[in-house]
Amino acid sequence: MFEDILSWLAGDATRSPLHRVDKELAARVMALGASLVSVWLAHTVPPEVPRTLRRGRSWYKYEDLAQAKVRSVFGVRWFLRPTYRLTHGKGAPLVTPTDRGIGLAAGRMSLTVHLRVAFLCARLAFDEALDVMRHFGGYVPAKRSALGIVDKLGPVASTFMDELPAPEDDGEILIIQADRKGAPHVGPEEHEKRCKPHKKRPKGCSRREVRRTIRRRKKRIRKKKGDKSKNARMASVGVVYTLRRLPDGNLEGPIHKRAFATFKGGRPLFERLLAEATKRGYGTKNSYFLADGETSLWKLQEEFFPLAVPCLDWYHLCEYLWLAGTAMHKAGTEELKTWVSEQKDRLREGKTDAVLAAIKELHQQVPARGPGTKDRRERAVKAITYIENHRKQIRYAELLAEDIEIATGAIEGAVKNVVANRLDGSGMRWCTQRAESVLALRCVLVSVEWEAFEEAAMAWLEARTSWKIPRVTPPKPMEPYKAKKKTNKKTNKKAA
Repeated sequence: MFEDILSWLAGDATRSPLHRVDKELAARVMALGASLVSVWLAHTVPPEVPRTLRRGRSWYKYEDLAQAKVRSVFGVRWFLRPTYRLTHGKGAPLVTPTDRGIGLAAGRMSLTVHLRVAFLCARLAFDEALDVMRHFGGYVPAKRSALGIVDKLGPVASTFMDELPAPEDDGEILIIQADRKGAPHVGPEEHEKRCKPHKKRPKGCSRREVRRTIRRRKKRIRKKKGDKSKNARMASVGVVYTLRRLPDGNLEGPIHKRAFATFKGGRPLFERLLAEATKRGYGTKNSYFLADGETSLWKLQEEFFPLAVPCLDWYHLCEYLWLAGTAMHKAGTEELKTWVSEQKDRLREGKTDAVLAAIKELHQQVPARGPGTKDRRERAVKAITYIENHRKQIRYAELLAEDIEIATGAIEGAVKNVVANRLDGSGMRWCTQRAESVLALRCVLVSVEWEAFEEAAMAWLEARTSWKIPRVTPPKPMEPYKAKKKTNKKTNKKAA
C-alpha cells in the first residue's frame, strides 16, 4: 500500500494542486495507518501460547482463537487472540489476557481515543467535539460513549491535579487567589420534561405545525423578583502561582500557575488550595491572598491561610468609589473623574480613613429631601459599608511598595477559561456530576498540564495487571438542581 501511495504521488498527483493532494493524501495515510495497525495486531499474538494460565488460586484452560474489535485512532480493526475458560477457582468465566497485554482500555478502545475525546470535550461542546473527530477521520465513538469517557476521566484529572509535585524552578513569592462563578444547571421542572417519553408526530402534520401548537398551548410564566434565570450553581475557583525576584529587583510571573475548581463548595476548594500552597512553600515563603469582596471567601482565608497577607481586589473597590462619587457628581463629568482619581491616590498611599471621610462628606452634602436623593445617599452608604467591612484587606500601599500586584486578574482569567468559556454557553444545562468532570478536565488544560496528564494515564494503564477489559462507563444519570432564591434583607426585616 505504501508503494501505491508513492506511485500515485509520482503519477496522477503531479497534475493536481496542493490542496487536492493534501486531502487525498490524508485519506490514504489514514488507510495505511489502519493497515499497519492490523499488521501490528497480527504480530502481538505469539505462534505458541500456553495451554493453561493461573490467576491467583484460579486456573484457566486454553479454549480457542476468537475475533475481537480494536478501536484505534485509525479506525476499527479485527484481530485473533487466544481465549481461556475458567476450570478451577473463582473468577471471570472467560478471559483474554492479550487484550490487556496490548494496552486496550475500556470499550476495547485505545487509550489515545479516550484522551482525545476528553481533550476535545473539555474544549468544545460534546456534539462539536465528535464532529471535529469525524471531520479528521478515524474512529469516532458514539455520544453516549463520549459522555461515559468524560465522566470516568474527570475524577482522574482531579486526583492528578491534587497529586502533582511542586515545580522544581518555582518562585520565591507565593500568590493565592479565589473567586466564584455560576454555571446553568437543569432544574426539577426541566428534568421532569426531559424524562417524559416523546410523543409521536401525527400523520399529515409537519414539524412546524407541531411546534406552533406547543407554543400556543404553553403558558410562559414570568419570573418573579429574586428568581434566577439560569438556575446556576456556583463553582468555587482558585489559582496558586509564584513570582520570582530577578537580579535587578523586578518581579516576573506568574510562574507555574495551577487552577483548581469544584462545585462542592468553598471549603473543599480551600483544602485543595492549602495542600498545593503547602507543597510550594506556604509558611516559609512570603504569601499573599487576593479575592473580591465576597464574605465567605475571606472567612475561609482566615481559617486556611492566616499567614498570608490579605488584599482586596483593587478594581472591585474602585467600582464602589465610582458609585459613591455619583452621589454628588454626574456620571461622565470631569468633576467625578477628578474626585475618584484623588481617592485612588489616597488608597495607594494607605490613607483609608481619608477616603472614608471624603465619602461621608459627600453623603452629608446630599439634600435630605428631593427627587432621587434617597438613591444617592444609598450609593454613598454602600461604599462606606464596603470599605469598613474590608479594612483589614485594604493593604495597597504595603503591596505596591514590594511590587506585588493588587488586582485579581489571574483568578478572573481562570474563572473565564475554566467555567465561563465551556460551562456557561447559550442554552447549556448541566447536571452537577458531569459539570464537575468537565471542570476537572478544564483545570488540567488551563494549568498547561495536559501532556503530563496523558503520560500519567498511560503509565497507570501499563501498570494494570487485570485481564478484564471493562466496558465504557455509561453516562451518569442527570440529577436536577434548584438554585436558591435571592432574598431582600430589607423586605424580610419589614415582614418580621
